[in-house]
Amino acid sequence: MLILLQQIATIFFVCKFKFNKNLVHFLILPLIFSLASWLFLVFIVEAWFFHVVVILSGLVLYFLIYQYYLYFYIPFRYQPYSLESMSLYISLLSAFFLFSSGFGGLILLQLNVWLLSLVLFLAMSLITYQYFWINKFDVIKNWLFVLVIVLSLVEIFVAVSFLPTGYYVNGFALAVAFYVMLGLSKHYLSETFNRKRIYSFLVVGGLCLLLVLFSAQWG
Repeated sequence: MLILLQQIATIFFVCKFKFNKNLVHFLILPLIFSLASWLFLVFIVEAWFFHVVVILSGLVLYFLIYQYYLYFYIPFRYQPYSLESMSLYISLLSAFFLFSSGFGGLILLQLNVWLLSLVLFLAMSLITYQYFWINKFDVIKNWLFVLVIVLSLVEIFVAVSFLPTGYYVNGFALAVAFYVMLGLSKHYLSETFNRKRIYSFLVVGGLCLLLVLFSAQWG
């Protein structure tokens, strides 16, 4: 809780002490990522992996908030589209943490799948909304994309929960699906949508899934 309050205070400072929509939007990703990281740590067994995730999460938050600082205070040093790129990677990592934690809760804690689906729906809605916002798409006009992406992910989550695979593998599969949906939606809204881009996203996503599924331990 103290860490979350510290993040809120830091971003409040970065946003020049202005309590407005910008502050709320810039808070979404670091807060969701922090919560997702904490949940993911709960289900880690190996000590070395636990420390790797802690260090990785700290570095991710540091670089994200640093980009916020450059954007507001030193704009001439801010690289165009840095926040858009970081938002994609952090959103995918957050999705992996969240869905892996969800599957861990189902497998190890026997949590209710529908309750978890509701929590994931809310969290992924915020992440997806933030991604469209940071890429300067009018979310009010394109809310249907957010809804379809999140509903599709939750449906896949419920379906994949019946597979005899580990929660890391399942979480990665959902993160790949999220990547494909975000990429295709972004190009469609940017009017750069074509057959080549569809094939490239489907091929990359398919290869990633096949690689992980074939290397996973089933049973």
